[in-house]
Amino acid sequence: MLKRVGVALGLLALCAFSILRGARPPRAVSATAPDTVFSAERAMRNVEQIAQRPHPMGTADHDRVRDYIVDQLVALGLQPQIQKTTAIGTRYREAGRVQNILARLPGSEPNSKAVLIMSHYDGVGAGPAAADDGAGVAAMLETLRALRARKRPLTHDVIVLFTDGEEAGLLGAAAFVREHPWAKDVAVVLNFEARGTTGRSLMFETGPGNLDAARALRADRDVTAGSVTAIVYRALPNDTDLSELAVLGLPALNFAFADGVERYHTSEDDVAHLNPGSLQHHGSQMLTMATTFGSEPLPRARTGDGVFFDLPIVGLVVYPQRFELPLALLALALVGTLVVRVRKGVIIGVLASVVALALSGGVGWAIGKRLDGPGMWSGLYATALVLLVMSVTAACRALAMRWSSSRGLHVGALIVWLVLALALSSRVPGVGYLFTWPLLFAAAAALLVRGRAAAEWAAAAVTLVILAGFIYGVSVVMLGLFGGGAIVLCVMTSLVTLLLAPRLEVIAGDARWWPAAWLALAAGACLLIASRTVHPGADHPIRSALVYAENADSSDAWLGALGGSADSWTHGVIGEATTVRPPAWTASLSAYAGGFAGRKVQRVALAAPDAILIGDTLMNGARRVTLRVSAPTGTTGLQMRAHGAKVLTASIDGRVVDTTRYRSGARYRDRAGDWVMQYWAVPDSGAIVALSIPAEGRIQLELAARRPGVPPIPGVTIPPRPLGVVPSQTGDVSIVYRERSF
Repeated sequence: MLKRVGVALGLLALCAFSILRGARPPRAVSATAPDTVFSAERAMRNVEQIAQRPHPMGTADHDRVRDYIVDQLVALGLQPQIQKTTAIGTRYREAGRVQNILARLPGSEPNSKAVLIMSHYDGVGAGPAAADDGAGVAAMLETLRALRARKRPLTHDVIVLFTDGEEAGLLGAAAFVREHPWAKDVAVVLNFEARGTTGRSLMFETGPGNLDAARALRADRDVTAGSVTAIVYRALPNDTDLSELAVLGLPALNFAFADGVERYHTSEDDVAHLNPGSLQHHGSQMLTMATTFGSEPLPRARTGDGVFFDLPIVGLVVYPQRFELPLALLALALVGTLVVRVRKGVIIGVLASVVALALSGGVGWAIGKRLDGPGMWSGLYATALVLLVMSVTAACRALAMRWSSSRGLHVGALIVWLVLALALSSRVPGVGYLFTWPLLFAAAAALLVRGRAAAEWAAAAVTLVILAGFIYGVSVVMLGLFGGGAIVLCVMTSLVTLLLAPRLEVIAGDARWWPAAWLALAAGACLLIASRTVHPGADHPIRSALVYAENADSSDAWLGALGGSADSWTHGVIGEATTVRPPAWTASLSAYAGGFAGRKVQRVALAAPDAILIGDTLMNGARRVTLRVSAPTGTTGLQMRAHGAKVLTASIDGRVVDTTRYRSGARYRDRAGDWVMQYWAVPDSGAIVALSIPAEGRIQLELAARRPGVPPIPGVTIPPRPLGVVPSQTGDVSIVYRERSF
């Protein structure tokens, strides 16, 4: 009995260690630390100033934050500059008047290549942006202070770029690449982001040929990184400012912390909820990498991609991708030897493993699609799923024992692991290590006669250290327990259970069906506890955002929400069901997917956007319509939608709109043939928009001007939000619609 308990506690300890190692950031360093050390306590003083209030583009608080950053740079003895220009995004249909802040810390080698460090200083309208991206900005200021405190400068210049308009569509980064002369001096890029308010700062994205950059990353002994995240991120429809810098083809590292995603882009992305340890991890890596790249030769050596992952004590393991397939072939040799030795029951083991994986994936799909709200990010629900999948896997093995032996089942499971390792190593280099290294240790342990128990513990340690934290991070922190996240959690849990079966059998003893039954009961208990304890509230906020919309061309006005609403407070304000369907013009209030729902209210008569014709010419057989588009004071964003004729080409403020790198239209609500552009921080003089259309064509231009807040509406009382319901994304806004014909 003591042996069983010891094995169970040992495996639980390995899981807990792996998860905590990948989730818990380091402690914040005190402000009394030496000047050359990064201190989160010092950096938090900057966050407190930056994150006083929301500061999206086009607001007075945005300019307040801009001025604060400039003042801090001047205090550090630097000569900051502001790049004011119209930016046209190349990833999304967004444009705007940006104000990038730049400074250059000189190195000892004049006219040499430089290291670029960047974060964005704008935020969303709903929250003060302490984490996203006040933490990145504060880390940059503290890093500059630490670098200035060095007795000797770095070899190379360090350029700091505080981008504007990232939340609006990566606008500042696009403007830097397209127009700023310093872009040609950059040799390596470091970007810092946040998708939550806590957690470790994960290096999740790289530039092309990342082997050299990963080797440089080893300079930081506390790094969290894996080539699998870099490979997967390339395939996801996500972007940061680094996406605009990608056209330079430079070595790059992108860092972000992502736990606490429930507060991401909400009013609770504030100083109170930002984990200083996350800021410390951000900044310590920033300072280390700036020092490393700034001291070593630039430009960096050109390499291919690498395989890399971090281990305790060892640090970051890095090797070229060309080694991945040979390692998988070594695993093939070990498993092949086992098959020759065992033979009996191996095919049954393969079938039982495949069935267990299929059923586990089905469990993830069935339960994951029913989870919503805070349950999607709950570790307690994740624990219940893990226990349930272990029960399913144990039941499959118990049934298969009728036709096979324990050893035959284990070798069959190793064959399934081998297929995955070979397929990923050959088809998706950089990912296969997740399966190859655990398989190598497990297969080697199975081949031993003497010392097998110790070898099985070694295999369990390697497997859980590499995979337990990774599985938790992907399924609970990044994706959430719905859709793919729940399926990943369940399938990977089943795979790990199959691989570690020899150790788990020590716990089960001679019992055949009881382990599955006890695991199922434990899963049920966790689900029951989770259902009673994981609810919306202060610890699990629910997102909301109201929209007051009026048509300047009529007396129509509505109060509602975009994209639907799930909370009872919003339902109470806008009505759970309306008898009158919103008019057609409300479909043009936002370019983003999701309809408008609400109720009709009395019109307030806010100032409206407008467009006037200032040029109408024929060029190359096409009609070129030039408009001055203006928005009332206080407007943060102006959506333009042209229809009625196909827009052949477009320019804004004299800059051509390049659509060749656009993301697909999944982010937008498309109407076939429409031209859509969102313009942020519209200047008082307006924007000059030139559209080329067929010679005989006419266009209808729909304008929707957005400003923060909902005005007092006659006959409408909006109660305060209850605890646990928070503004998100844009926050509450007013939108004025107008249409013009040309």
